[in-house]
Amino acid sequence: MTLQDYLKEKTELLERSGIEDAENEVWVILMSLTDLNRAQIRFSLAKALDDCLSAETLWKLEDVWVRRADHEPLAYIIGKAPFYDLEFDVGPGVLIPRFDTEILVETALASLGCEVMLPHAEQVPQVEQNAEDSVDYYEDNTVTNIEISGIPSVIRIFDLCTGSGCVGITIAHELMRRGIPFELVMTEISEEAARYATANATRILGDGDWKVERVDFWPTITEEWEKADLIVSNPPYITKEEMEDLAIEVRDKEPSLALTDGGDGLTLYRRICAELPSYLRQGGVLAVEHGCDQGEAVRTLLHPVLGSVGTLQDYGGHDRVTCGRREV
Repeated sequence: MTLQDYLKEKTELLERSGIEDAENEVWVILMSLTDLNRAQIRFSLAKALDDCLSAETLWKLEDVWVRRADHEPLAYIIGKAPFYDLEFDVGPGVLIPRFDTEILVETALASLGCEVMLPHAEQVPQVEQNAEDSVDYYEDNTVTNIEISGIPSVIRIFDLCTGSGCVGITIAHELMRRGIPFELVMTEISEEAARYATANATRILGDGDWKVERVDFWPTITEEWEKADLIVSNPPYITKEEMEDLAIEVRDKEPSLALTDGGDGLTLYRRICAELPSYLRQGGVLAVEHGCDQGEAVRTLLHPVLGSVGTLQDYGGHDRVTCGRREV
């Protein structure tokens, strides 16, 4: 058997199991779990399989094909998922980062005055200066790539339902690149997800000012409590009925706790609105991701507690993120 025969055999295996884009997934798995890159695979297609892969590698791969044919998510098998320009460790028990969620990151950065590619970014409400605790950044400052003016000297961020940490960590990483100080608090109820968030933050943010709290939803209020300048969240918003229509990989393999509230999908948005004044300072911004048909419902919930409420669409033209500012 040649390497090409082997790849064809595994592609057909995944296709019979109903895996979409099976051929590409076979190549991704092979590249991720061996030392071969795409060019090396192409060059070796006509070679005998035993000349390309060791017996030990083939044995390990057999387990992988079985797992993928059983619809275990590819990201879990590989152990990582791309998000923005970073890579996050993932596995069973944590939600896999999605491309659409990058809109939430872009919205958050736009609220801080950062230049982003987000369509209609000018419609995002800006985090306002917080009394005397602010600083102006200019192009001739000693810090480079600063585009923000009149923001708090240290940006305090809460990322609720953080999962892998992809949203909060990515925002913090972008601020680090710009030399802007931040404090990041990520909250997560799941022990498994909190471990992944901690590992990802350690690897990506290092000794930066961040922490992961394993709590029900909001950060713990302490004597040194300070409200956030920016709150972001991608809470479980899929309805009970919609769960039945999800792909097997999502419905049966990813944590339902991170996907649905078991009801109409709006439970945590109601909680945010009821408790937000205790956590978001005046002049601060909230941005939340939601389902493509939930924009109007989320705006209705946010209007009583926030001003400048609006919804931004993802790159597919669907409502994806709603944001607003707590007016001074």
